[in-house]
Amino acid sequence: MEIARSLSKVALFQCFSEEELSQFLKEGGMKLMHYAKNQLVALQGDACTSLDVIVEGRLSLQSIDEQGTVFKARVLEAGEIWGATLLFSRYNQYPLQVVCDRACSVIRIKRSVVLSLCSAKPDFLVGLLQIISDRTYELGLTVTKLNEQTLRQSLLDYLSRLSLQQGSDIVTLPMSKTELAHRLGYARTSLSRELALLRNEELLSFNGRQVHLHISSKS
Repeated sequence: MEIARSLSKVALFQCFSEEELSQFLKEGGMKLMHYAKNQLVALQGDACTSLDVIVEGRLSLQSIDEQGTVFKARVLEAGEIWGATLLFSRYNQYPLQVVCDRACSVIRIKRSVVLSLCSAKPDFLVGLLQIISDRTYELGLTVTKLNEQTLRQSLLDYLSRLSLQQGSDIVTLPMSKTELAHRLGYARTSLSRELALLRNEELLSFNGRQVHLHISSKS
């Protein structure tokens, strides 16, 4: 029942009752996995054979270049799902490695069970297709940004979005500067240098994780 109870709290599965999910559990093909911080969950090139739901903790999809710079293409929190865009593809190898950023629990659902869930509830099928469509759109945006944006543009865009989310020109970074550098695809030293330049130009000021944006007052 633990798996059914956990799944029933995830938006995609809320069209099912715990009792209905428990029936699917009897088919087998659902497994609760636990990973430690920094544990490698999947290697780049591994085949994706399940739809994975994060119950708690955090995972990231990342790559490391020849200089050792980590780029986190996506960070996944509790309640999120990954594998949806690969599970039914003819090219189902992970394009990036999957790493556990924070100790987490993951429910792995085999393809056959996902098909049964889709057949049982049209709402589940629509929700899954929506996730696949959204991820495809997000991937397109990410590729465009990587091709066109400088570190400064990426950083200011991120801080502006954070300002809107937090409703203030003084924002608190939800992660360390090292983590932020990884999210943007740059080295920690490059991010620190750019922040210092922006401070010297009086576009922002910062103290630890707190950043005060002065951009609006300059415009």
